[in-house]
Parts: sequence; structure tokens; C-alpha cells
Amino acid sequence: MKKQTTQCDAVGLVRTILQDAVKNGASDIHFEPTAGSLVVRFRLDGSLKTIETLPKTASDTVISRLKVLGGLLTYRNDIPQEGRIENAGDWAEGAAGAVTDMRLAVFPTIYGQRAVVRLFFENAGLMELDKLGLSVAIEESLKAFAAGNQGVLLLTGPAGSGKSTTLGAMLRYILQTCPGKSIVALEDPVERGIEGVTQVQIEPHGELTFPVALRSLLRQDPEVLMLGEIRDAETAKMVIEAGLTGHLLMSTLHSGSCSGALLRLLEMGIEPYQVTSAISAILNQRLVRRLCEKCKRRDESAGRYEAVGCEACVNTGYHGRMLLAERVELDGPLRKAILQRADLETLDTLLAERGHMNLVQDGRRLIAQGLTTESELERVCGGC
Repeated sequence: MKKQTTQCDAVGLVRTILQDAVKNGASDIHFEPTAGSLVVRFRLDGSLKTIETLPKTASDTVISRLKVLGGLLTYRNDIPQEGRIENAGDWAEGAAGAVTDMRLAVFPTIYGQRAVVRLFFENAGLMELDKLGLSVAIEESLKAFAAGNQGVLLLTGPAGSGKSTTLGAMLRYILQTCPGKSIVALEDPVERGIEGVTQVQIEPHGELTFPVALRSLLRQDPEVLMLGEIRDAETAKMVIEAGLTGHLLMSTLHSGSCSGALLRLLEMGIEPYQVTSAISAILNQRLVRRLCEKCKRRDESAGRYEAVGCEACVNTGYHGRMLLAERVELDGPLRKAILQRADLETLDTLLAERGHMNLVQDGRRLIAQGLTTESELERVCGGC
């Protein structure tokens, strides 16, 4: 007969799992129920790795303990719940820095409740624009945009590609180089506090939506605006209008490419002439894993380094991540194509003809420096 996991056991077990996640710099902890077990997985540098497989008998007590820590209703097992694990700063520092926040989400499944804990780290190495690892050309173009007084910068890429980190670094750069500017950020949720920036949290189901907040803020004399995400046509139209009326504005838009972002604005009902007049540049980015410096090995036949795996990188062969990026600035030919409502293939061809450096080409820069691998670049950019 299997030994039952007591509540006392669960307290220690959950504490150990959370501490190990912090120590290894995991961004997420997945507690996934199956027919016969509870699988614990860490998201390390963007990839999930199974850390432990617990007996099925431990599932209810472990999830209940997480609910207690997150301030959730322990007696409701039939509805999704979200909460925050308090006193995140009390946990030990991890590989990615000190923990600033822990958020818990619980969801019912046919095998029991599934829980995910998201960890937020204060990483000093990613605070500054020149520490993000961008190419010199892209970094200089972002600094030039930050020095301006009008226009819209859009960041694109999938969830978890570092867009919020880049925006935060941009805001800090503006604070350092243009002191005295009025800067407001609308976020859902506010992930990191930035001294000198007025940060507003947009609740997902509240009355203070992105359009409502943006409409009001435009009457409060802001010079720089940052919106966490353009989610609908109404917000997109207000962003474009703000960019055309003397505001410097930055936001994110879910799209797979720079060309795709331009077309998505048109699909949202933005007129082509407004897109060409308001949008200054689009930055498309991804994160690739960095080779572990303690165990990477050079393949002399290929002239490249390969991942091996050791205790320091939890046998993944990688430790930390780096930024890949491509930038598109609107020039004459591109504006003309947008005004003619050109399709995606036409825009991509136009960019290729003018020597545009895409994500894969930027990734080869990192491979040549021995920082990542061809297989990692293919994993991240295979569909780009």
C-alpha cells in the first residue's frame, strides 16, 4: 500500500520545489496531474524539463498547499483560480537574481488540478539597453528613437520572447538620457517597478481598460507612453493617433514578423496612410538559449560549439538566454507598398531585396561567437 502524503510532508515538499526552482533560475514551475502521478517540471531558459514525478496520492495535498500560499480557495476544485504567493523576496537568490514576485494559476483537469507558478526575477544584467545583447545597428536605432519626440515603436514576437524586458530597458534609457520627461506606462500586469515612471496596472476584467486609460492619459500631458500590448482595433487606433499628435509611444503586438505586424494593423482597420505616418519602426525578437560555459564543447570538424550538459546547467547544455532581433524602419519603398496594401509575400520580398537582416541571420552572429548552437537557432526560428 502506497504511503499517503500528509499536509506536513506537502509543506516541506512544496518549499523544496520552490527553492530549487529559484536556485536554478526557472521562470515557471508546472505541476501537471496525470492518470498515475503528479509531474513537476521547470521551465529553464524557455524549455520545460521534468524535475520530479510524485505519486498520485501527493497531488491533492501539494496543490492545496500551493493554494494556501497563493491565498486561493482550497475547497474549490472545479474552477480556475489565480493568486500571488506573498513574500517572494524572502526566497533565496537564484541564478537569474532575486525573486520579486511569484504568481500562481490553478486549473481543473480530468486528472485533478493543474498548477503553474510563474517566477519573476530582478536581473540587473537586463536592466540597461546596452546589456540586452542586441546588434550594434539595432541598439543605435533604438537609442535614436528614444531621443525623438514623436512616433510609434512596435515590438513583436510570441509570449515569453522578452518584449517587456526590452521595453523596460528603453524606458530606463529615456530616463537616463532625457531627465524630466513625463513618462507613463500602462501594463497588464505591472511586472517590475521603474523609479521615475508613472505605472498603471490594467485589470483584465475591470473598467479601466487600455483604451479608457489611454484616452484619459492623453489629456494629462504625457511625453512618453508605453502600452503593454495592443489587443484590439480600438487600442490600435488610439496608439496611432497618439503617435501622430506629438507623443513618443511604445507597445507590443503579437505577430510572427515585422511585415506581419504591419499587415495586422491594416486588418484592425488602421488606414495605410496612418500606418506609414505614425509607425517609426518595428522590432521583432526571440530568445535563444546560451551555451553553458562550463560544459560546452567545440566540434572541430564543424568549427562550432555543441551542448553537452552538466550539473551547473541541470544537464541541459544551456544556461541563460540571449536576444535575437530584426528591425524594420519605414522607408520610401516600404511606405509605398503599404499604401498599396501589398500582401505579406510582397513586403517580405521588398525587405529581402534591400538587404534586411532577419532573425536567422542575426542568430548566425551568435553561433559564430560560440554562444549558441545551430539546433537551438532552428528550434526558435524554424518557422520564421
